[in-house]
Order: sequence, then structure tokens, then C-alpha cells
Amino acid sequence: MKMIRKKILVLTLCSVLFLFAACNSGEKDNTSETKKSDESYKFGVVLMTLNSEYWKIQMAGAKDAAEELGVEVSFLGPPEETQFEQQVKMVEDHIATGADALIVAASQPDAMVSVLKNAHTKKIPVVIADADVNFDDKVTFIGTENYDAAKLGGEYLDELLNAGDKVAIIRGQSGSKLHDERTKGFQDVLKDKNIEFIVQDAQSDRVKAVNIMENILTSNPDIKAVFATSDEMALGAYTALENKKATDIHLIGFDGTPDGLQAVQEGKMLANVAQNPYQIGYQSVQSAYKAKKGEEVEKRIDSGVLVITKDNVEEEIKKVNGYLNNMP
Repeated sequence: MKMIRKKILVLTLCSVLFLFAACNSGEKDNTSETKKSDESYKFGVVLMTLNSEYWKIQMAGAKDAAEELGVEVSFLGPPEETQFEQQVKMVEDHIATGADALIVAASQPDAMVSVLKNAHTKKIPVVIADADVNFDDKVTFIGTENYDAAKLGGEYLDELLNAGDKVAIIRGQSGSKLHDERTKGFQDVLKDKNIEFIVQDAQSDRVKAVNIMENILTSNPDIKAVFATSDEMALGAYTALENKKATDIHLIGFDGTPDGLQAVQEGKMLANVAQNPYQIGYQSVQSAYKAKKGEEVEKRIDSGVLVITKDNVEEEIKKVNGYLNNMP
């Protein structure tokens, strides 16, 4: 009888050990599959362009997040921000090549809706960066509150203006929600001063901004200040001010690019409304990753802004150069 009980005990112990080993083996397999799945994520990123330093900083943030999470990111963008039709085709290319998630900064948001709906039907998560798109199925929108940010620029200028002064606004392409919001925010905060605004579209292009600003100065030599809705256009406007020997006119830029910050440092710009493109890129990849993992993501993420003046420009330059030095 003792022998029988020993055999039963041994068999029971072996069964327990087998089950434990099997369970443990299963856990390892699952862990291995998860790791393999994470490493194989490939996110397609389509930006308004890849040529300017602003977008390079955004790429730096996306790249850092991708490295931390062990995913691959592939960047595409047209030569100029106005080439929104090329942007749509680039999103189509990412879908066709099997991107696991999309991050899109649309130059013309309305033109992008159809292709994003197509991505959604294929169960590809879509994160909207920098400029919002009226697309209900997006994971989130990450970017600046452009209207409020532009108000900060107007508030900084307010004390330097008198009632009835003329102010030029050099803005990006007509129909762009982003530039509409910046233009309106700047105008609204100064509405009590009865300012006469002269608004011109330079399509986010530095060279076009030079010509447009020179024409404005020819027709309105009594301009008191200039607000540009991007640094590229602000730098073009400054060239025009130099050409017309009118550098005493206050100039405010928007973006916080290295060139824009340098202009503040050199006294060419009075101030710069600096966005945080690094955080936009970083949090875009992070949000896409969370969506792939089935984790909750806030529907709106504000990346924040900071008004840069001669008092804090050195610190901001050091931070931005650190981002760009990590780019290939």
C-alpha cells in the first residue's frame, strides 16, 4: 500500500511540474510575440515639408520617441507646404506599404479627410499633428492652440501701439486653418485699439514675404509693426525692412525656429511666439504607439508655446540646438 501511495505522489508531483513548465513556457512565448510585434511596428509620418528647421525639430522628437519605444518611423513631405496634393499621395503610399499607424500634419486639412477615412477602414490608427483635421476617427490631435498663441504675440506688442496704428500681418496660405487662427488671434487681442490691419498671403515662403513686405511698405510707409504667422515669412519681412531702411518697425515671428531665435538674439525681431515642435513629434509617436497597444489616448494634447524675447532667447537656442544636433 505504501508503494502505491509513493507512485501516486510522484505522478502528482510530475504533473504539477509539467503544468508549471507549460505555463511558464507559454508566458515566454507570449512575451516573445509581444516584443516581436512592438519591434515590427512601422509608423508613416507625413509632414507639411521636410525642408525647414521647424519640421526637422518635429522629426527629432518623433525619432527620439521611436527609438525609446523600439518602433520604426518613415518620414515623407513635399518640397513646399503649398503642395498639399503631394501630401495626400504620400499618405496613400504609407497605407499601400502597410504602415501600422499614420502621423499626419496636413497643409490643407479638408483635402486630407478622404484618404484618412480610407486608413480608418483599414484599421490604421491616425494621429493628427500640428494642424487639426475635421476627422472624427483620429486617435488625437497634438499641437499648438494657435489662436491663443497668436494672442500672446499681440499682447506683447500691445503697449507699443497707439490707437489707429497700422499693422501688417504676413500670413500663410489662404484656407489654412492654422494660419487663419493665428491671424484672428493676433487681431482679436488688439481690437480695442482700432488697429488698421493690412493682411497679405505669402504662402509661408520667405522670398515671397520679401516682395510682399516691400510692396506694403511702399503703399504704407507709416506701418508701426509686423506680425508674421511663421518664422520663414518673418525673416523675409525683415529683409524687406532692411531693404527699405525701416528696421525700426517692430517685428514678431511665430514658430521658434533656430533662424527665428537668432533673429531675436540679434535684435532683428522684437519677440517670437515659439511652438514646441519637438514635443509635437515626440507625443505623436507616443500616442500612435499607445493606440496600437489598445491604450487610452487623450483626444486633444496641447504642446504649449512660449514667448521668446531677448531675456530668454539664449536658453531657448541652447535647447533647440540640442534637438537638431541629434539629427543625422
